[in-house]
Amino acid sequence: MILAILGAFQLAAARPEPGPAIYNARAGQTSVHIPAIDTTITVDGHLDEPVWRRASMLTGFSEYQPVDQRPAPDSTEVLVWYSRDAMYFGIKAFETHGAVRATLAERDNVSSDDNVEVHLDTYDQRTRAFVFIVNPLGVQADGIKNELGGFVPGSNIMPGQNDLSPDFIWESKGHVTSWGYEVEIRIPFSSLRYPAQSVQNWGIQIQRNVQHSGYEETWTEAHKASASFIRQEGQLVGLTGMHHGQVVQLNPELTNTVTGSPCCNTALDGWQYASKPQLGGNVRWAMGSNFVLNGTVKPDFSQVEADATQIAADERFALFYPEKRPFFVEGSDQ
Repeated sequence: MILAILGAFQLAAARPEPGPAIYNARAGQTSVHIPAIDTTITVDGHLDEPVWRRASMLTGFSEYQPVDQRPAPDSTEVLVWYSRDAMYFGIKAFETHGAVRATLAERDNVSSDDNVEVHLDTYDQRTRAFVFIVNPLGVQADGIKNELGGFVPGSNIMPGQNDLSPDFIWESKGHVTSWGYEVEIRIPFSSLRYPAQSVQNWGIQIQRNVQHSGYEETWTEAHKASASFIRQEGQLVGLTGMHHGQVVQLNPELTNTVTGSPCCNTALDGWQYASKPQLGGNVRWAMGSNFVLNGTVKPDFSQVEADATQIAADERFALFYPEKRPFFVEGSDQ
C-alpha cells in the first residue's frame, strides 16, 4: 500500500506542466480563451518566467500586404495572459529572410523599424481599437484606430489609419536575437476604457510589419477588399475579474514671463524688467473603467511639444497639425 502511494506521488511529481493553448488563426481558431493568472512579472524583454509557459499562444499569421489571404512567410508567435491589473503579451518574431531593423527611436516614430502592433477593441464594437506598437527594442508607439471618423483635409490620417496623438501608460522591452526578436509587453487596465461588465469579450488583432520585405502580416486573415479592417479581428472571450481602480494624474505647470522696456536707469543698462509668474495645471481622474473626469486651470499651451514645420505644397487645403494638448486628446478613443 505504501509503495503504491509512493509510486502515485512520483508520477504526479514527474508529470509536466500543461502546455499553452495554441490558437492557429489559419485553422479558424480566432476565439481565444486566455488564462487569468494571479502573479506579476518584471518586464525585461525576456520571456523566461514560468508564467509564459501557461499563456495562450496566437499563431498562424496571414499575409496582408502585398498579397492578402496567403500564409505569412515569417513565423510569429504571440503569448497572452492577464492578471487582475494588466494584460501581458510576449512576442516572438522569427526572421530567416533578412536582417531585423531596430533603432532607439523616439516615441511614435518606429514606422521605419520592424514592429508589431497589438489592437484591442475593448468594447467589441468592431469600429475602433486601442493600438500598441513596439519595435524589436521595445520602443513604443500608441494611439487609436477609428473607422468611424471622416477624413480631415490636409491631414495624413485617413479613416482606419492609426492616430498616434494619444499616449498611454504601458511597459515594453525587447531585444534582437539570433533568430529574430523578442518583446515583452504589459498593458495596465487602468490605461484602457472598457465596459463595466463582469464578463467581457474584446476584439484583438496582431499585425507584424517587416521592413526588409515591406510585408504586413496579420494574425486573423484580413482581406484588403473588405470595407473594414477591424471587423476582421479575432476575439478574447470570457475576460473576468479585471480591476481598473481609480487613477489620478496631476500635471502642475509653473511659468514665469519676464518683460523689459527701456528706461533711464543706468544701473540696469537703461532697461527695467517686470516678472509675471503663473501657476496652472491639468488633472485627470479615472474613476472607473468607463468614466474619466478631466480638468484644467490656466493651461499654458506654449509648453506643449512644438509642431514640426510643414511646407504648403497644395494651398487648396490648410496645413494639418495633430492635436497634442492633453486636455483635448482625452476621449479620442470614444
